[in-house]
Parts: sequence; structure tokens; C-alpha cells
Amino acid sequence: MPRRRIDSTIPTMLGLPEISISAAGFVTQSSSPKAAIEEIHAIGVRGIALDAAAPDFRPRELTRSARRDLAASLRRRELEFTGLDLWIPPEHFADASHAHRAIDAVNQAAEMSSELAALVGGRSNPVVSVVLPMEMNPTERDAIGANAQRVGATIADHQPEQTNHPAGIGIGIDPAMVLMRGSSPGKAVTHAGKDLASVRLSDLSTMGRCVVGSQGGKLDVRGYAGALIVAGQEWIVLDVREMPEPRVAAERARQAWVEAGTL
Repeated sequence: MPRRRIDSTIPTMLGLPEISISAAGFVTQSSSPKAAIEEIHAIGVRGIALDAAAPDFRPRELTRSARRDLAASLRRRELEFTGLDLWIPPEHFADASHAHRAIDAVNQAAEMSSELAALVGGRSNPVVSVVLPMEMNPTERDAIGANAQRVGATIADHQPEQTNHPAGIGIGIDPAMVLMRGSSPGKAVTHAGKDLASVRLSDLSTMGRCVVGSQGGKLDVRGYAGALIVAGQEWIVLDVREMPEPRVAAERARQAWVEAGTL
């Protein structure tokens, strides 16, 4: 099937969030995370969310010099930093044998996110996307939020069922996860209100996560776009996890997003 080209001349809705692409799950022929950056840059988007769990990109492994080099690399490619993804299994935060390490990873990611946003500049966004469990100790949840505030970052919790968000922790919307619960991503955005911290572009079919805009997808892309325009979101992070051909999935999703936002 020939790839559809994005027509940049199509007028879009004023305020339509711009697509950033998440490096998490962006599999390339090379296993290097840097290869994913190159691939995403080649697609032509202007934002990237980095995978804080990827080798060579883990906050505990990156020195300040390495972070400066990473930021310089993004600036050379004219890629703005739109946050870190840290998809630690939620149960690790509630398991005594893993909780300390998981919480420490989030705190380090918050610090690195803030530092990278300052180094890259522009419209960069110091946000860390996670999924925290409902049964997490409230004191530990509050401590994560307090640390994020201290370093100048925001934690975006993509747990659809969570309603209690302390200062420093906002709401993250992943349409695929919201759809799994039988809910509307557009309504989730509206209900989040001022607590909305990060939004993603993903879709769900009866078989699981699917390419945005593909046949059988459940996401009302136009309705979701409208809700995000009202919410004033600047970036939307395209999530291609579980997609066998990430670049193809990214191109199709971008086309669907442009079409959803046409006047």
C-alpha cells in the first residue's frame, strides 16, 4: 500500500496541538536509542519525548556533560524536548521489594526532564509520563509530587482511574488506556481541567493498540482534537508502542491528525 503524504497546505484548526513523537517503543534497525532520534528527526516532526528507561538514556547513567551533549544534539536537529517516558510496571511502586528503586527512578527522571527542558529551550516541556498504581502509598505519592515541584518538573500520571493528584502530579491522557475502560478520551480531557499535564495520540481496536486512523480504531480523532484545542494543549505525544512498523504508524497517525483538524 503506498504511503499517503501529509499535505502541509491544508488549513488546520487554530490551536491544534503539534505532534511530538515518543521514542519509547520506536524500534529501528539499530538497537541504539540514538538511532530512534535520527529516525524521528527524519520524519519531520519538531518535538520528541525520550525514553527514560532506554539504555544510555537512563537518568542515573547520564552525567551533566552527557545531558548537555544530548540537548545540543536535539537543538541541532531542531527537535524540542517534550518530556520523558518512564513506563515502569505500576505494581513496582506498591511492591516493597521494588518501590524504593521505582520512586527513585521517577525522582531522577523529573530532575533530568527539568534540566533538558532548560538546555533545549524553546517550547520544551519538563514532564515525566508514568503510570502510578491506585494502591500506592499516599505519602510516597505526595513525596514524588513534592520532588517534581522542587526541581521544576511535572509528573503526568496516565492511570485512568486515579482522581487524587497532589501538587506536582498532573493527569496524563493515553487514549488507548482510556478506551480500554470504555470511556471517552475527549471527555477525559475535559474532566482533567487544569490538572491536565500531558496528552498522547494512540488508538485501540478489538485486537489491542492499533495505528491511529486505521480501520477498526475506536478513537474519535476529531472529537479528541477539539477537546485538546479547548484545553489549550500545545503538544500531543504520538505513541507507537506495539506498532510493528513505527515509521509507517507515525506517518499514518500524522495524516489522521491533520485531517481531523482541518477547517
